[in-house]
Amino acid sequence: AVVSTTEYGAKEFIFGAVSVTVLDRCSKDYNYFTWPCAEVLAEFVEGHVEPGTTVLELGCGTGLPGLVAAKCGAEVLFSDCNTDNPYWRKVGELNNLTINFSAIKYCEYGKLIPSDVILASDLLYDTKDFDSVLATIRFALELKPSSKCWMAYQVRSCTRTISTN
Repeated sequence: AVVSTTEYGAKEFIFGAVSVTVLDRCSKDYNYFTWPCAEVLAEFVEGHVEPGTTVLELGCGTGLPGLVAAKCGAEVLFSDCNTDNPYWRKVGELNNLTINFSAIKYCEYGKLIPSDVILASDLLYDTKDFDSVLATIRFALELKPSSKCWMAYQVRSCTRTISTN
């Protein structure tokens, strides 16, 4: 749940005993906005990730679920389609964490790393990207057969969905 927000877009979230701060600043691509599914996934992560777990967060945006995993002792690689080093430096400072970030676009399989857990929140919103997103997740899972993908998905349109119904 959001505890506080500052005029600079810093939002503090608390999940159980874990407190993290993100910088919400909506850009033209919406990648620095904390969507509701990120909050849901972050809450799940807090109760399920173990210290030492390797985590890859795909399309991380503000990085909320990955930050929670890192605060729980996981080794996290944050990834998104663009690199915003000043953002990640500031988020690292706010959370007293060293952030590992890699610019990874969907289907850039050579940049993926074997991970125990793959986090995927709010990635399925544009139908033109569905196949690429799911192929990237599948490839990441194949890098480590025991890995799991924890995904949060919200239906954003009654005409576009991944549901078969």
